[in-house]
Amino acid sequence: MNHPLLFSYIAALGATSATAQTPDSRPNVIFLVADDLGYGDLSCYGAQRVHTPHVDSIAALGTRFTDAHAAAATSTPSRYSLLTGQHAFRHPGSNIAAGNAALLIAPEQFTIADLFKQKGYATAAIGKWHLGLGSKTGEQDWNGELDVTPRDIGFDYHYLMAATADRVPCVFIENGRVVNHDPSAPISVSYNNNFPGEPTGKSNPELLTKLRPSHTHDQSIVNGISRIGYMKGGGRALWRDEDIADNIINSAVRFMTDHREEPFFMYLCTNDVHVPRYPHERFRGKSPMGLRGEAILQFDYTIGKVTEALRKLGLDQNTLLVITSDNGPVLDDGYKDDAVRLAGSHRPAGPWSGGKYSALEGGTAVPFIVTWPGKVPAGKVSHALVTQIDGVASMAAMLNSQIPDGAAIDSRNALDTWLGKSDAHSPFVLEMALNRCLSLRTNRWKYIEGSNGPLKMADEQIATGYSRQAQLFDISADRGETRDVSAKHPDVVKSMQQLLDAQRLPLAGDSTAIYYHLFTPRRENRYLTATQAGQPLYGRPKPEENASQWRLILRPDGLGYDIMCRKDSLYLQPGTGVKPAQPLRASKLRPTRGWTFTGNSFSQNLMALGCGLSQINQGDKSRQYVVLDWGGGTNTSDAGCAYALFPVDGEKVKPTGILSLPKEQHRVVVENGVFKLDTGGREVQLYDLSGRRVQPGRLPQKGVFVIGTPHGEKVMF
Repeated sequence: MNHPLLFSYIAALGATSATAQTPDSRPNVIFLVADDLGYGDLSCYGAQRVHTPHVDSIAALGTRFTDAHAAAATSTPSRYSLLTGQHAFRHPGSNIAAGNAALLIAPEQFTIADLFKQKGYATAAIGKWHLGLGSKTGEQDWNGELDVTPRDIGFDYHYLMAATADRVPCVFIENGRVVNHDPSAPISVSYNNNFPGEPTGKSNPELLTKLRPSHTHDQSIVNGISRIGYMKGGGRALWRDEDIADNIINSAVRFMTDHREEPFFMYLCTNDVHVPRYPHERFRGKSPMGLRGEAILQFDYTIGKVTEALRKLGLDQNTLLVITSDNGPVLDDGYKDDAVRLAGSHRPAGPWSGGKYSALEGGTAVPFIVTWPGKVPAGKVSHALVTQIDGVASMAAMLNSQIPDGAAIDSRNALDTWLGKSDAHSPFVLEMALNRCLSLRTNRWKYIEGSNGPLKMADEQIATGYSRQAQLFDISADRGETRDVSAKHPDVVKSMQQLLDAQRLPLAGDSTAIYYHLFTPRRENRYLTATQAGQPLYGRPKPEENASQWRLILRPDGLGYDIMCRKDSLYLQPGTGVKPAQPLRASKLRPTRGWTFTGNSFSQNLMALGCGLSQINQGDKSRQYVVLDWGGGTNTSDAGCAYALFPVDGEKVKPTGILSLPKEQHRVVVENGVFKLDTGGREVQLYDLSGRRVQPGRLPQKGVFVIGTPHGEKVMF
């Protein structure tokens, strides 16, 4: 390209098939993630009332960590962070997902599965999922093929529970379809209303032949146990709780067997020890802690079966295995399984306070064991502070692979620590509680920001750590978080809060955004410029540093963009669309809906920017070049509505004469796993308008993209 700007709709994408040869020495990688398994639930972590010999043997062969953390104290946000390397507090919809939630991770978002796929690995997600399925919440076709699945975020194969065992639908999903689908019993799912004539735990307790709810879990009944949510149908596709672990084990062993001749990455998630706890009959009566103790034994059994399969396949010496849990433990989580009484002296969170849901350490402190024969020291106990969210960057380092710009922004390379070669602490660890309160851990300090919420969860009887005032604990002397020392260390409180504030806003930084000049070549070459909050916007003849630089932030619902000024992070606020036209203004408040872009009648290089009935129009001299709310939202013929977007670092010349740009037609092709302009052309990187890197396997057939060249310039395509 000879010019800094070219808008074009990509009509076709070519791709060449070029699979790189991979050395046999690449390790298989398994992330084996338990569900609600506490730090103190394993005998290698000090448990006395339950014995876990298979896990203990793995710990003896590898490195066991004593200060490891999930990114959140509940399942969905924890798993989101583990797979994406991005904290879930950045994603507004990342609370505990319903069983009919849409896929939380966007198909264009980079994941740890993508990381392995781009290095030639076979990838699989097996077991508990709880990150949503399908493109729209509540609109999944459970009787056909789901339109969006883990295949769209890097996993070649999946065999999953749609959410959790206590939520409908109570079926397994394999590669987008319900396993053993029964046409005679079509599946319907709702999280709003029951289906006529369908029994519930609340209305029909006599049908609860296996477990009864202690709180909330009293809706549809499957396998003699009531669940959360309403479900109709299923027939022979419905699972039997006693067989869930075996189903997951068998799928994992089958995947390893099928891919024993090539490297694989398996994200393997057990249902144990999540409620409802109803393990296989082989474990009945084997634990003094009742059903929860039996679930822990079943988890240990799963570890044994997976490692046994690795040995039989001859893969055990070249497999990196990480064993951990998604969050801390809970005893009474909705069913009358007597877990509280039978726990006795057992402390599921070990030395930590709180548990699942909590802002206290017990919410995110989890078992973390890493083994890789010959690469990880055997029998080592590491006291290094580590976090699961570093998995993406650490695996990238192991694979000698690059993470795309703007992806996995919260993940840091901790490979040497994970492999036991170093005892270096993570600089800090962020933790998110159920109420989305954030905590910050360093090697010595634990800081919990002020938030609203009860001191103890009434049903679960878990201390939350919530307080309207910020709290500070010296973890080196007070692991149980019993003494708030914030009054004694105001300087530490201030520095921790500043660090936390800084971590909240990395998406606004230069490294993860593309800033644009919004320019009107048909209306006297004016640059959209902000002054201050509440004041009108103006079109200036020359750009005014940050005041004329704008970034586009894709909204969480995917419907349009927020347009934010680099100066003071001001939003471009839409108007009401009334006539006569009124000035558009900058605001500190985020708009309630997003701006969208449509082609302009003057040229395919120019765009109209609308938001509902509001539209951006550059006023002329008679209006003193005030930027106006033109109304209607769809005007593509007025000169003031014709905007061009120039990446700030791509402007090499003053952007005039746009309409005389030659209409060069390029094809973006994927060649040897990289983007190129035309076959055999120069290598480029592609970004969406918000600055997120696009992956070779994720490029839509049509769209507007930003091309980054190896020299750092960015141009529109």
